[in-house]
Parts: sequence; C-alpha cells; structure tokens
Amino acid sequence: MTRPSEAGEGAGPPAGTRTLRDDTLVVFVSDAHIGGDPGQDYFESPEELAALFGEVSGHDGPVELVLAGDFFDFLKIGEVPAGENRASMTISRPEYRRLFSALRSLAGGPDRRVLYLPGNHDAEVWWNEEIRYTLRDEGLVDEFALSYAARFGSAPEGLIYCEHGNQFDPANTITDYEDPLDTPFGDHIVTDVVRRIAPAGRIGRDLDLRDMGMVYPVVGIPEWVAGRVFYDLLSRVATYLLLPLLVGYAAYRIVAYGIAVSSSGSRAVSFWDSYATLPVVQAVFGEVAWDGLLLVTVLVLFFLAVRRAATRTISSVTSRLPGEASNAPRTGSSADGIEALLGSDGHPPQRRDLPGREIDVFVSGHTHAPALSRIPREAGEAVVINSGCWLRQLRPVPARFGGPPVYVSEFVQTHARVYLEGTEIRTELWRHPKPAPRSLRATERLAVLGRLPAQPDPGAEPRISARGTPSRDR
Repeated sequence: MTRPSEAGEGAGPPAGTRTLRDDTLVVFVSDAHIGGDPGQDYFESPEELAALFGEVSGHDGPVELVLAGDFFDFLKIGEVPAGENRASMTISRPEYRRLFSALRSLAGGPDRRVLYLPGNHDAEVWWNEEIRYTLRDEGLVDEFALSYAARFGSAPEGLIYCEHGNQFDPANTITDYEDPLDTPFGDHIVTDVVRRIAPAGRIGRDLDLRDMGMVYPVVGIPEWVAGRVFYDLLSRVATYLLLPLLVGYAAYRIVAYGIAVSSSGSRAVSFWDSYATLPVVQAVFGEVAWDGLLLVTVLVLFFLAVRRAATRTISSVTSRLPGEASNAPRTGSSADGIEALLGSDGHPPQRRDLPGREIDVFVSGHTHAPALSRIPREAGEAVVINSGCWLRQLRPVPARFGGPPVYVSEFVQTHARVYLEGTEIRTELWRHPKPAPRSLRATERLAVLGRLPAQPDPGAEPRISARGTPSRDR
C-alpha cells in the first residue's frame, strides 16, 4: 500500500475549468456534518444519503458528485487514537457502513467522479495528507480542490461554479487552508464552546444541552434555553400547584354543599352559594390562588427579561455566524456577497482568476439554508443555489399570547443538481422529506396550537422544490 508521503499528490490540482459531456449530471451535496465525539454527532440521515448516492449511481450518463464542504465534521472530534485519523474513525463507524459503501460504489462506477471541496468544519482534509490518503484509498474520493468550475460542451458560455461559502462569512473565513493553525472565530465557537458544553448533557428534566448545536438560527440559542425552562416551569406549576388547587377546591365545594344541604332542612340550597357554609376555607383558597397568580406573573416577567438580555448579548457575538439573521433562506452575508459578486468583475474567494460576471450558476452551502434564486444582472440572469444540509434543526414556532417561541424539530435534507437540456442549463434544488421526532409538553402544544408545521408522510419520495435556468442576453 502506498503511503501518503510516497503518493506524490498534493491536496488537489491547479484551479481549472473542466468541460463536461452534454449528458453529464452534476450533483452538489454539502453540510452533512458526519462524525463527532459521542453526544456531538448531529448527523442522523445515513440511510437517506445512501439512497441518494444509490439513485445517482443509476444515472444514464456521466456523473460528477461534488461534496461541497462540511461533508465531515472534524471540529467535533477531539482525541484521535494512534494509527487513526478523523476520517478513518468516522468511516469505520458501523452505523455509516451502508452510506460509505454507497458512496464507494458511486465513485467506482464508469464515468463517475467524486470531488471533495473543503469547508470550515473539514478544512483538515486540505492540510492533512493522511486524511486525503484515507479517502482515496477507501475509494470514496477521486479529487480534492478548493473550488469547482465546469462548462457543458454544447453550452460553453454557461459557467457552473461552486465553493463551500464560508469565505464569504468573516467569522468563518480561512486565510490559508494549508495552515493547520489558521482557525477562524467560528472554529472556536465549535471547539471551545459547543464541544465543551454539550458533554454536560441533560440539565433538569427537559433541557438537554447536546441539542444546542441543532438550534437554528444560532442566535436563537438563549431563546431556546429560556423557552425550555419557561414551559417546563409552567408545566410544573400546572402539575403541582394549579391541578391540586382545582381538585382541592372541587372537593371543598362538594363538602360545603353537602353540609349546606344537611343543615337546610326542607329549604332549597344552591350549589354555587354553598361556599358560605365554610367561609374560612373559601378565604384560604382565595389567598392561595392569588399568591399563585402573582408567582406565575413574576416568573413570566423574569424570564421575558432574561430572554431579552441574553438574546441581545449573544446577538452581538454571533451576528456574523451563518443563519444568524433570520429563518429566510436567502438572508445573511454569504448570500448577499455571492449576489454582489455575480454582477461585478470581482473574483470568488477560492478562484482568483475567474470574474464573477462570467459565472452563470453559483452553488454554495455553509448556511444550512437551502435556496434557489434567480439574480438579474446586466446581461440576463444568474442562478444562485444553496445546497442546504443533511441535518435535523430546531426551528422556532411563534407562540400565542406573546410567550417564548417553541422550538420544533425539522429535518432539512437537500441537494442541488445541474444538467444540460438541449442548449439550456437546468438547475434544481431537491428536498428529501423525513418526519422528525417531536417531544413537546402540553404547555408547549397549547402555546402553538394551530401553528405546528405539518410533518411529511413517512416514506415520502424526494421532490424538486425549486428550479431555475440561467440566461444571457444575446
């Protein structure tokens, strides 16, 4: 077996633009974030991703599979045993055996090529020769590059370009992918904050810090924590205060009515007026109810104040992290930067010799927010695609009565496709529906009654969610 030092291969070839056969299908997959120490691996869709690789393998024509960054998540893996690396550790996990077998079959097929573009969570692919050797030796990857550019033979004017997208995000920009010590601010959020907090696990009955990395957008983490505590408190108040109080009061009224009937002789007694039979007990219940109402009011105001202060604090820290602005697919610095680039003579961060005006289809990932947009410019329209991710996210659902939002699980499993039809380039964004586990308290269900997003049917087939065709004025 050839050792890495003998392979004579660098991280990837010089940047270039390949010419594709007209029947080629180009598939872009990003942000699966496969791997991690126990309790920190958020990837839950190996069967679905394996099914995608199997389906793509059956395409009648050449296939280019571009793993467009953060396919692995090496930032979530701490210590590595001797003789292993973060890629080999992940590939050998039994729950991923079928996934990597499907990828291996795809890569080994005729007219198939798998290209790996590093992102910010798997930048080690670029500087760690051992990892590249492992991926090649396992038959999973054919080529490594910082970017991807291609044209179809019959449509040479249409340029397809892809890079991960983190270079448009100041908090996650890597200046030198060759330097293991070049770690942007976002890396430290994962390695020094998330990876250290997550092992704390469950705090109390319903707050599991291991779920923190699933909260989307990132700025919602304090709101998620406050909401979990808030609704847990309401549940406890209802269970241990309000319910016993109601049961006790009902029992008291029944007893009071019985006493009133027995002492009234033949005179009719109203059930609703019978409380006067035991006025002292009635007064005690009134005091308890009033005190309980004050307690709930104070706690509600306290949590609303804490939530507001925490949200402002974390917003100032994470304002540049992906997905921070809102849940709208196209918000954030990455999408804005790409859109501006396509109408200028500027160059993509990972391809300094390529003017933005020449790019007709720009594919990226990074933000975990799948989207396909048509961008008007002076000479027609370009298409911008965010290939999304393969993760379960906790997304906020607005609560009624101004309460904290309820964070609900939702699988976001997407990929992008580009192919030639006639002389036109077709782009597609695909979604892979999958119902997500939801464990909500009764108080949370009441707070979002009628607002919970519908779950996809089990076994629902992948579908195209958006299409676009770039154009140039002739």
